[in-house]
Amino acid sequence: MSRGEVLLEVRSEEIPARMLEPGVRELATRVFEELMTRGLGPKEVETGYTPRRLVLLLHGVPEREADRDEQVMGPPVRAAYGADGSPTPALLGFAKRCGVAAEELSRVSTDKGEYLAAVKRIEGRATPAVLAEILPRVLAGISWAKTMRWGSGEGPWVRPIHGIVALFDGAVIPFDLLGIRSGNLSAGHPILSPAPFPVDGVDAWRRELAARQIVVSPDERRRILLSTMQARAEALGGRLVDDPALLDKLVAICEIPGVMEGRFDEAFLELPAEVLATSLRDHQSAFTVETGTDGRLVAGFLTVMDRADDPKGRARSGNEWVVAARLADARFFYGEDRKAGLTHRAEQLHRLTFQEKLGSYAAKSERLAALAGAICDRLGWEDEREHAVAAARLLKVDLATEMVKEFTSLQGIMGGIYAREEGHPEALWQAVYDQYMPASTEDRIPRGRVGQVAGLADRIDTLVGIFGLGLLPTGSKDPFGLRRAAQGIVRIALEGGLALDLEAVAAEAAGLYGDRLKKTAAQILDDLRPFLHDRIRFVLERAGYAYDEIEAALVAGSADLPDLRARVDALHRVRASADFLSVVLAAKRIANITKDAEEKPFAESLLAEPAEKALGTAFAGLRTEVEEAAAAHDYERCLHRIAALAPALDQFFVEVLVMAEDPAVRQNRIALLQAIGRTVNRTARITEVVVDKAEARAKAG
Repeated sequence: MSRGEVLLEVRSEEIPARMLEPGVRELATRVFEELMTRGLGPKEVETGYTPRRLVLLLHGVPEREADRDEQVMGPPVRAAYGADGSPTPALLGFAKRCGVAAEELSRVSTDKGEYLAAVKRIEGRATPAVLAEILPRVLAGISWAKTMRWGSGEGPWVRPIHGIVALFDGAVIPFDLLGIRSGNLSAGHPILSPAPFPVDGVDAWRRELAARQIVVSPDERRRILLSTMQARAEALGGRLVDDPALLDKLVAICEIPGVMEGRFDEAFLELPAEVLATSLRDHQSAFTVETGTDGRLVAGFLTVMDRADDPKGRARSGNEWVVAARLADARFFYGEDRKAGLTHRAEQLHRLTFQEKLGSYAAKSERLAALAGAICDRLGWEDEREHAVAAARLLKVDLATEMVKEFTSLQGIMGGIYAREEGHPEALWQAVYDQYMPASTEDRIPRGRVGQVAGLADRIDTLVGIFGLGLLPTGSKDPFGLRRAAQGIVRIALEGGLALDLEAVAAEAAGLYGDRLKKTAAQILDDLRPFLHDRIRFVLERAGYAYDEIEAALVAGSADLPDLRARVDALHRVRASADFLSVVLAAKRIANITKDAEEKPFAESLLAEPAEKALGTAFAGLRTEVEEAAAAHDYERCLHRIAALAPALDQFFVEVLVMAEDPAVRQNRIALLQAIGRTVNRTARITEVVVDKAEARAKAG
């Protein structure tokens, strides 16, 4: 009985780590889609990879395609019969080709007229024949980031291919790919177990690889490496320094998940832990081990060695030799930087270009100092102003240091370390150290007010400058990291509670560029506002707020982000109440009635009907309370008070005809509704809140 089992293994020379997962994902996706279009969809898809092999396993694939009927179009009716109604040669030839009698043909109406057609029975092919057609085409078409040719010109592909296993229920799926014929021979590690071996299915293939200690599943390699390294770190007297990206890389550069432990001279522990960890990670793909709670490191490292053991210690000694040389280089750079000092390095910033048309980092540093001072002034932070300005001037100095030239990932961090070692105040050196925080959605924001002001100034200056040149991000292209910068602005303002008019700060930043920008401050803000709104939506949606709650608050004003979040949160809390739902529905009705009306004040003396008098009285008491609550930023009380207007609004719309015949009465009723609309939208544009039909029916009773 067929199991519908497909085994595809492509062995090659080592594929770069960053290309493995995207490559095998594209392979699986395209093969699956091709099979689905033929009615051969598998019940289960499994993938795997090592540096030297891509693997696709399918389970539950049907044995063959289903037979199908296919309509074949023939000649037009006008050309199928002669004047006497007899079949023409065109008709007879078409019927013969289709293997049917002329009278069995059917007539089909099309845009071009009436045609004859035959229904042809197409017998489904066996699945191996289909796969023999699909697999080489999909494999050859994988969109690798880089490709190469080899031998006498084979390729292009990511790396030279050494062998292909392609089986359906144990039988070979025959095809050729770039000069290599598929078969049933696999192989182990190219050094430790290079001899080929035959397999007759997935189970035998797994068993043979396991005997050679090869783990094809990246998830399993990750589990083995992490648990082994954590145990080794404990044996060294510490714990493994968390680095998910490094672990992913180690998983992708081995197929035998062996762990190698090395040591280095304890004298290197005089280097900052950040320098040690970065040197070991960047140059040797090695984890560090920390001890205690102060980030101190053990004089040892852990990495992968693509073999189960190291009986003669050659892998260890080779790694230790390289590590010693790299750490000696780092110590030299560190010493040179400390001798020069930050003041000397700052003098070199005029040689470093921030952006071709925006000048040097020296000019940027002066802008940042001015902008940081302006932000502190707007916030009323007099005590932080001096340190914020000083930190802003130092933010980019480490770009001129030897250490950052060697390890670009230490930007900001080294500046903070050097500032700390030179005795600068804690708030200042932390601001420099944290300037690129948050770099991701999981990162924290900069520590303290000084760091938050400096980080905000840096990002606003960059956004305004690049937007001012008209270099807006498009699609997936964002060479200046503007989306990340905008998200950093949003998170710093929200989480730091910076009650700041960001648009006013952006306008000041534009002014600091002088005549370097192509656009005016107003034009920059027109482009920047929707860009920031997208980031605000993203951050608040991640915090659990609904899109319509965010939209309603955004439309009512977005310059002060902590205030915006308070309004979104208040709306989120009160939207479920029945009275508030009534106000939402009424607000939508008010908006429709008043959308084309001229704004005019209403006169209480013209309120005649009992229901409109009651609404006018209720609104008179409401308006003052709403304004007071909004002024105190008590938006939940504000919205609850608005919801209290629901009964009077409901009664008004039931008993009062807004569009009265008397023009004065009609205008006064519209003016009353306009005033109510302005008040209910004080916290958020209530009309943006989505009310589904079920809610509306429930409210209506």
